[in-house]
Amino acid sequence: MIRYILLACSLLLLSACSFTTPKNDWQINSINAYESYKKYYLKGEDNLANTDMKRAVKYAKQSADLNTLARIYLSECALHVSVLEDDDCKKYKELDDLVTSDELRSYSLFLQNKITKDDIKNLPSRYQDFSEYVQKKEYINAQKELEKMDDIVSKMVAASLIREYLDPKSIKNIIDEASFYGYKKAVINWMKFYETKVTDSTERDLINKKLKILNH
Repeated sequence: MIRYILLACSLLLLSACSFTTPKNDWQINSINAYESYKKYYLKGEDNLANTDMKRAVKYAKQSADLNTLARIYLSECALHVSVLEDDDCKKYKELDDLVTSDELRSYSLFLQNKITKDDIKNLPSRYQDFSEYVQKKEYINAQKELEKMDDIVSKMVAASLIREYLDPKSIKNIIDEASFYGYKKAVINWMKFYETKVTDSTERDLINKKLKILNH
């Protein structure tokens, strides 16, 4: 039973654990494959990641219920956003009119920085106060909400949406946390962004040297 509860807590990018147990093997297999994809993607092991994403999609397409497939695509989009890669969630949008989920629709708008006040209530709770502050353009308070987020991926997703308003300390904290988990792709992309914000030439040279090492 514990195994199934853990599986139900997957796809944490979209919602808090609801303890709704997947009832079908195709759902369990799809979620497992996605979680493996997520790990390899963040670590920069793209070949392994792509293989697992194909598996996740294959299993999700075994049912006419497209909610799981939509969640997979939206979670993939969120990962891209979290490491500062452009993604307009096109794969999810192609399913949007086939999935009746306010949660998914609102999360899609959140990832595109198009969230409305009415949609905020449909977001996972950890994003709601953050989004309220962003709506008010209170970016200092929004940064404080980032610090409360325990999950590094959720933190990177939110941080990417206000990247231009982040102070250097907040960016460095994200890099340090991503480094702790060995998320090489996230580390490199956030370091590149951090480099553009650093004014001290010595520190900028140090960042550049680290990037050269990590990229080889």
